[in-house]
Amino acid sequence: MDWKESCRSRLREHLDLRGDLAPPWERFPDYERHTIGWRMGAGEDWMGLWGVFLEQLARDPETRIAYLRRHPPAPVSWADAVHEVLYPAKQGDDDDGDDDDDPAAAAQRRSALLAQGLIASDVAFTTWLGQQRGVRWPWEHHDTPEEAARYDTRELWFWSRQVAALRGSGGWAPPAVPGGWRACASALESGDAGPVDPRQGLLTLARLLCAGDVKAPWQLGLALADFADSYDDDMGYVDAFRLWGMSAFDDAHQLRRYLEATRAPSDWEAWIADQLPIE
Repeated sequence: MDWKESCRSRLREHLDLRGDLAPPWERFPDYERHTIGWRMGAGEDWMGLWGVFLEQLARDPETRIAYLRRHPPAPVSWADAVHEVLYPAKQGDDDDGDDDDDPAAAAQRRSALLAQGLIASDVAFTTWLGQQRGVRWPWEHHDTPEEAARYDTRELWFWSRQVAALRGSGGWAPPAVPGGWRACASALESGDAGPVDPRQGLLTLARLLCAGDVKAPWQLGLALADFADSYDDDMGYVDAFRLWGMSAFDDAHQLRRYLEATRAPSDWEAWIADQLPIE
């Protein structure tokens, strides 16, 4: 049995009571659009199931828009996939000559999908939050904050926002943190990361996330020369900030709000445009 046949044979067990398979942005909201997670493990499996489900779904726009409306809007970064759900290519269609690579056409499609409410800005967090049953503490899965910031950046970001809201509601206190997370204890309890060492990029990012306030490099007095273009575990904060940005922002409007709130200088805006090319 090949992989596609395996997906067909297992599809029914994953359908909800309406006979739907959740779209990938609902099933895994903590996966950014282009993560390798869609090409391996559970993410790859879900994409295979979804492909089979869409093959069996009636092709008329009414059926397909009804399917999409039964589920949370997709992040803007999924606009291409949502468009393909609505307007599936006919079998045997040749992709050559289409406007998939035309920025103006892509922008037009995004605008139409936004107007229909089928995609939305900064929506993945809302989807993720609605699936939570209480707070999942990151030290239950990662021995150190650096490890969590390095390998579960997006989920740590969502958790940070969840905890910040709880802290702001009053009468809330976090549990005691294990020894490996002691450097983050004060930030988590108070919402203030305190003095940080930008040379320890991943730890600085983790502490800021625990405080619920990710500072931009320019807010910490860092310069473009501090960027080393590194993904190593000993990366500095500018590189860790890029790692976070790649996980945190699903659309240009969301990113623009952050840049305006942090008063990004023009040279840093140019760096952001180069390092985080988000539509």
